[in-house]
Amino acid sequence: MNIGYVTCDDPHQLAGWSGLSHYIGASLVPHGANLHYLGPLPATPSRFVGVKRRFWKMFGRQIQEMREPSMAREWARQLHDKLRGVKVDLILSTHTELLAEFESDLPITYWSDSNFGCMLDAYPYFQQLDPLTTRRGHWLERRALQRADMVFYACDWARDAAISQYGADPEKVKVIPFGANIQCNRTASDVERLITARPTDRCNLLFLGKIWARKGGDTAVAVAEALNQSGLPTTLTLIGSQPPEGVALPPFVRKVGFINKSDPAGLKQFNDLIAESHFLILPSRAEAFGIVFCEAASFGVPSLATRVGGIPTAVRDGGNGKLFPLDAPPADYAAFIRQSFANYPGYAALARSAFREYETRLNWSVSGATAMNHLRAMLERRRR
Repeated sequence: MNIGYVTCDDPHQLAGWSGLSHYIGASLVPHGANLHYLGPLPATPSRFVGVKRRFWKMFGRQIQEMREPSMAREWARQLHDKLRGVKVDLILSTHTELLAEFESDLPITYWSDSNFGCMLDAYPYFQQLDPLTTRRGHWLERRALQRADMVFYACDWARDAAISQYGADPEKVKVIPFGANIQCNRTASDVERLITARPTDRCNLLFLGKIWARKGGDTAVAVAEALNQSGLPTTLTLIGSQPPEGVALPPFVRKVGFINKSDPAGLKQFNDLIAESHFLILPSRAEAFGIVFCEAASFGVPSLATRVGGIPTAVRDGGNGKLFPLDAPPADYAAFIRQSFANYPGYAALARSAFREYETRLNWSVSGATAMNHLRAMLERRRR
């Protein structure tokens, strides 16, 4: 199957969009896809867009260049140019706005983690958009989804919004979770050794995320503090995030900072920090999916997270972790962790279950195979 693969960023690099542009495309290749890379598509806003940005900034509002009609038309023009002389069976894009104005007889498909309506309701940045951008964002999303032949979302949250807000055909919208953006050749025996090596008399928590406030960094610190005060020695390790300037961290918090996983030494450090952790704790206030939940599961590390956005697809309660209400106090997290240590065989069983979740549904091999099966079925229906 020849697929024209359309991305905002360079799909050969891991820096953008948490590496998803790379891994989505790469997941399809072992299952019969021949990718024609049609990205990245450069975005050069007009001077008028700059004027609009400055105008709305005076009112505390922001615009989104990717929602500008001129940008959508420019991307459509670029795609038509890149497709000259290229024979593909379908177009697959990671973002709907890239194809919103693209006119073609080719089947149009998408694979993403959210849509405009989801983000508008959940993410603080989207709630600062100017009214025109908001209306245009809804219009572009609806237009793209209703013209699509197939849409894959990483979570139920985005699928449900596509159907309820934008009238997407439920038969065309499928949920396929993303996988872990790290290589994993671990076996159940390997993971069993990792679980056994974790101490039973102290707790290692891992917080992994860039945006402190949205990811719930303050809650993670409060949970670790409650555990220490209750008599369970606890260390909280921070990767890729830190509190706002002027906020002091207590001594039980270990700040690692950004780790470059493209560097072999950085990747080893990253893997070691996950492997030695008892839990990944990410009490996010907004989250489209959360690749880190897949990565933690690949080491047999259960996740503690909030029941918001796309997280309930990534973290199954009792499968690879525990979900809490958004307003759950730190004491609730701490109580669950203490119970897990009091019944350590139960913790070990949850950790094993987390790895099974990774093996069966949270890895790119399974996701890529599932996506290709749906794409083949879609093409077969069109030929009838």
